Amino acid sequence: MLNTSCTRRSFLGLAGGAAAFAGLGLAGCGGTQTSAGSAAGSDAAALSGTINCGGATSFQPLVEAVAEEFYIDNPDVSIAISGGGSGDGISGIVDGSLQIGRSDVFAEEKVDDESQLENLVDNQVCIVGMGPIVNANVDIDDITTEQLAGIFTGEITDWSEVGGTAGTINVINREAGSGTRATFEAAVLQGKEVPADFTPVAEVDSSGTVVEQVAATEGSISYVAFNYYDTNDGIKALSVDGVEPTQENVESGDFNIWAYEHMYTRSDEDESTAAITKAFIDFIMSEDIQSTTVIDQGFIPVSNMKVKKDVDGNVTPVE
Repeated sequence: MLNTSCTRRSFLGLAGGAAAFAGLGLAGCGGTQTSAGSAAGSDAAALSGTINCGGATSFQPLVEAVAEEFYIDNPDVSIAISGGGSGDGISGIVDGSLQIGRSDVFAEEKVDDESQLENLVDNQVCIVGMGPIVNANVDIDDITTEQLAGIFTGEITDWSEVGGTAGTINVINREAGSGTRATFEAAVLQGKEVPADFTPVAEVDSSGTVVEQVAATEGSISYVAFNYYDTNDGIKALSVDGVEPTQENVESGDFNIWAYEHMYTRSDEDESTAAITKAFIDFIMSEDIQSTTVIDQGFIPVSNMKVKKDVDGNVTPVE
């Protein structure tokens, strides 16, 4: 499991409150509550303490970048940021080992007992686009959803079957419990069962490891969030059904492999912890961060979306 401790740094200046919340609308989330945040004045009491923020690795780099900015006005706060995948994020917020649980999927998809959702607050902080990547030497640039489904169920095993030069297709998958995997399979497999005897070359526990493995493995294919596309020259992203994987195509709904980035908190935290988690989430959802760091890191503000998606995967226009 990735475990990156993002501890506080010493900065000059007085400790201040979180940046004002920009008023992004949040979609409802089944039995969980949703949070729209609230403005925090610059004269708010200084924050102090440590919280744990773990889960989905797809937007871990974004959270780490935002935390560094947050520490400037909050030098006495420490946020321990870890990976592990969406499953770990949800289980951690449910059992109390995390104060912020990150996930690419709705909590409803990860819990067996609906009573565990009772005190969870779903903060949908941005949108992530995801798509297939291949080793840079694979000589195709576009693939169909049907072909992807065939590859990730073991029905298609050679690149010549999808328009490439003959050679074995080496599938690198995310581990069970990964929100990135759940999002990709929901959009691509569309309910199609994966045979029990299908064995990928590897199943790995983070998006960063996916990139490393694909770059190092000839004939390989996997999938990651858009923000990982430019992290290694040994990979390339594919268009799907002739649609390029761009933020604009996600916003319009033309590219359909995307998810909300959820930062789950609890409504029953102690006052000190709740103050820190609220301030940090208000900060990441502030207009300043949404219009700069979120976009710079390869993510999409929720307010930019022309479509929305519910817990069952139904996509409808934003009214």
